[in-house]
Amino acid sequence: MANKITCFLGYIAVLNLLFARSCAQATATAPSCTDVISNTAPCLPYISRTSPAPSDVCCAGIKNVAAMASTHANQVDICTCLKSNIAGFSYDPTLIAALPKKCSVNINLLPISASTDCSKISLGN
Repeated sequence: MANKITCFLGYIAVLNLLFARSCAQATATAPSCTDVISNTAPCLPYISRTSPAPSDVCCAGIKNVAAMASTHANQVDICTCLKSNIAGFSYDPTLIAALPKKCSVNINLLPISASTDCSKISLGN
Protein backbone atom coordinates (compact mmCIF):
# COMPACT_ATOMS: atom_id res chain seq x y z
CA MET A 1 0.00 0.00 0.00
CA ALA A 2 2.82 2.41 0.89
CA ASN A 3 4.37 1.67 -2.51
CA LYS A 4 1.19 2.74 -4.33
CA ILE A 5 0.98 5.96 -2.33
CA THR A 6 4.64 6.72 -3.09
CA CYS A 7 4.05 6.10 -6.79
CA PHE A 8 0.92 8.25 -6.75
CA LEU A 9 2.72 11.12 -4.99
CA GLY A 10 5.60 10.82 -7.46
CA TYR A 11 3.12 11.00 -10.33
CA ILE A 12 1.51 14.13 -8.84
CA ALA A 13 4.95 15.71 -8.36
CA VAL A 14 5.85 15.08 -12.03
CA LEU A 15 2.54 16.57 -13.18
CA ASN A 16 3.15 19.64 -11.02
CA LEU A 17 6.61 20.09 -12.50
CA LEU A 18 5.28 19.79 -16.04
CA PHE A 19 2.46 22.23 -15.34
CA ALA A 20 4.79 24.75 -13.69
CA ARG A 21 7.19 24.48 -16.62
CA SER A 22 4.45 25.07 -19.21
CA CYS A 23 3.21 28.10 -17.25
CA ALA A 24 6.72 29.52 -17.07
CA GLN A 25 7.16 29.06 -20.82
CA ALA A 26 3.84 30.79 -21.54
CA THR A 27 4.87 33.72 -19.38
CA ALA A 28 8.29 33.90 -21.03
CA THR A 29 6.77 34.19 -24.51
CA ALA A 30 4.49 37.12 -23.69
CA PRO A 31 5.70 40.13 -25.67
CA SER A 32 7.12 43.04 -23.73
CA CYS A 33 6.25 46.51 -24.92
CA THR A 34 9.96 47.30 -25.07
CA ASP A 35 10.47 44.43 -27.54
CA VAL A 36 7.48 45.51 -29.63
CA ILE A 37 8.69 49.12 -29.81
CA SER A 38 12.31 48.20 -30.55
CA ASN A 39 11.11 45.99 -33.41
CA THR A 40 8.65 48.47 -34.88
CA ALA A 41 10.49 51.78 -34.33
CA PRO A 42 12.37 51.44 -37.66
CA CYS A 43 8.94 51.55 -39.37
CA LEU A 44 8.19 55.09 -38.18
CA PRO A 45 9.64 56.79 -41.30
CA TYR A 46 7.34 54.70 -43.49
CA ILE A 47 4.13 55.13 -41.47
CA SER A 48 4.82 58.86 -41.09
CA ARG A 49 5.26 59.19 -44.87
CA THR A 50 8.89 60.36 -44.71
CA SER A 51 10.04 57.19 -46.50
CA PRO A 52 8.31 55.71 -49.57
CA ALA A 53 8.80 52.11 -48.41
CA PRO A 54 9.56 50.25 -45.20
CA SER A 55 13.25 49.52 -44.64
CA ASP A 56 14.68 46.00 -44.37
CA VAL A 57 15.15 46.60 -40.63
CA CYS A 58 11.47 47.59 -40.35
CA CYS A 59 10.38 44.42 -42.16
CA ALA A 60 12.60 42.26 -39.96
CA GLY A 61 10.94 43.89 -36.96
CA ILE A 62 7.45 43.23 -38.33
CA LYS A 63 8.42 39.56 -38.77
CA ASN A 64 9.57 39.47 -35.14
CA VAL A 65 6.33 41.08 -33.93
CA ALA A 66 4.29 38.61 -35.99
CA ALA A 67 6.10 35.78 -34.18
CA MET A 68 5.17 37.40 -30.84
CA ALA A 69 1.46 37.47 -31.75
CA SER A 70 0.79 33.80 -31.06
CA THR A 71 -2.21 34.28 -28.77
CA HIS A 72 -5.10 36.73 -28.58
CA ALA A 73 -3.70 38.09 -25.30
CA ASN A 74 -0.34 38.71 -26.99
CA GLN A 75 -2.12 40.43 -29.90
CA VAL A 76 -3.98 42.72 -27.49
CA ASP A 77 -0.72 43.52 -25.69
CA ILE A 78 1.02 44.35 -28.98
CA CYS A 79 -1.87 46.56 -30.13
CA THR A 80 -2.07 48.36 -26.77
CA CYS A 81 1.66 48.96 -26.76
CA LEU A 82 1.68 50.35 -30.30
CA LYS A 83 -1.41 52.45 -29.71
CA SER A 84 0.03 54.14 -26.63
CA ASN A 85 3.52 54.63 -28.01
CA ILE A 86 2.71 56.07 -31.43
CA ALA A 87 0.02 58.42 -30.17
CA GLY A 88 2.47 61.34 -30.01
CA PHE A 89 3.60 60.95 -33.61
CA SER A 90 2.02 62.11 -36.83
CA TYR A 91 1.40 58.93 -38.84
CA ASP A 92 -1.00 57.32 -41.29
CA PRO A 93 -2.84 54.38 -39.65
CA THR A 94 -3.51 52.81 -43.06
CA LEU A 95 0.23 52.46 -43.60
CA ILE A 96 0.43 50.35 -40.44
CA ALA A 97 -2.08 47.99 -42.04
CA ALA A 98 0.01 47.98 -45.24
CA LEU A 99 3.23 46.92 -43.51
CA PRO A 100 2.72 43.13 -43.62
CA LYS A 101 2.05 43.11 -47.36
CA LYS A 102 4.96 45.46 -48.04
CA CYS A 103 7.22 43.25 -45.91
CA SER A 104 5.83 39.88 -47.12
CA VAL A 105 4.78 38.90 -43.60
CA ASN A 106 1.76 36.66 -43.03
CA ILE A 107 -0.12 38.71 -40.44
CA ASN A 108 -3.06 41.07 -40.59
CA LEU A 109 -2.42 44.44 -39.02
CA LEU A 110 -5.31 46.81 -38.64
CA PRO A 111 -4.96 50.57 -38.88
CA ILE A 112 -4.06 51.34 -35.25
CA SER A 113 -5.26 54.77 -34.18
CA ALA A 114 -6.46 56.50 -31.01
CA SER A 115 -9.93 55.01 -31.55
CA THR A 116 -8.77 51.40 -31.98
CA ASP A 117 -10.26 49.00 -29.42
CA CYS A 118 -7.33 46.66 -28.84
CA SER A 119 -9.46 44.17 -26.92
CA LYS A 120 -11.29 43.35 -30.15
CA ILE A 121 -8.22 43.11 -32.35
CA SER A 122 -7.19 39.97 -34.17
CA LEU A 123 -3.87 39.98 -35.94
CA GLY A 124 -4.58 36.48 -37.29
CA ASN A 125 -2.72 34.98 -40.17
